[in-house]
Amino acid sequence: MPDTREQLLTSTFWSIRRPKFPLTEGHFVIRLNDPSIAFGPESAADLLHCYGELRRALTDLVGATAAQLYISRNWQPVGDAIGEPIAETSTPSLHTFFVWPGSPTPAAALTRPAHRRIAAKSAGDVDEELGRWLALATAATEPGTETTPPAPEHSPALEPLESPVAGPESPAGSEGWQNRSFLVAPVDPAPGESMGAGQWSASPHSAVDSLDRMSLEALLELVHGIENLAWESSPRHVGMSVWATDLWAISMSINIFAREHGNDGRLTAFVNAGGLDLPLSSRTVRTSTSPSPTVEK
Repeated sequence: MPDTREQLLTSTFWSIRRPKFPLTEGHFVIRLNDPSIAFGPESAADLLHCYGELRRALTDLVGATAAQLYISRNWQPVGDAIGEPIAETSTPSLHTFFVWPGSPTPAAALTRPAHRRIAAKSAGDVDEELGRWLALATAATEPGTETTPPAPEHSPALEPLESPVAGPESPAGSEGWQNRSFLVAPVDPAPGESMGAGQWSASPHSAVDSLDRMSLEALLELVHGIENLAWESSPRHVGMSVWATDLWAISMSINIFAREHGNDGRLTAFVNAGGLDLPLSSRTVRTSTSPSPTVEK
């Protein structure tokens, strides 16, 4: 495997590289170039761009069929870190685990304590081809243009949800999301439990072929909604973690977890119960889907 510090692609706000301790052959990180950059329309568009480039490259090169993505905010895994990769830096990073025929998923590695995990075998051939593919894609960009797609002129204002926490009249607590791109609801809430339960699922109201093909408005809505969940949860949880499973052109599921040291078994239980297991059909060979509009104009 090449030097883990080597970047496979550097874009305006984000960069793609191998992690220092890859858990599978399909494990990459998309890391923010400058940790002081706020997550807004331009950086969000660049994140979709980078994920789209990586998705298309691995689909073309090795027949990738799905990806699972993990990101945390205000949270650093400690101890056994069941269900999540160990953080390599405090800089915001998106861990991406791509799956192709014959490759492992992250589920098996992440059910082991961190100190018992084994780094994936060398993927040097994949990385060499991937580096060339991404270099050609970057070179194909017209001189003088930005590598990041421009943000829409009228980006949505990130206003708080009208009702991020359920009131007595709405025990499910999801009414504030009905008119948004994603429906977010608590997972297995107790009777009368509000949206502050600590674990939620998110699903798009309309079908989306892959995460990088969602609209910028939808991504910003979802991210801001997750911020509201952290703020309104009871007790308040500053840390949040998200796992997304992207089965291209089949389905998309997103699971959101509030984090609290000393009382943090939700993510462990989710992974141990098979929350990251992929259906067999998602690991069969499929042809590449059409490119993301955030990648090709």
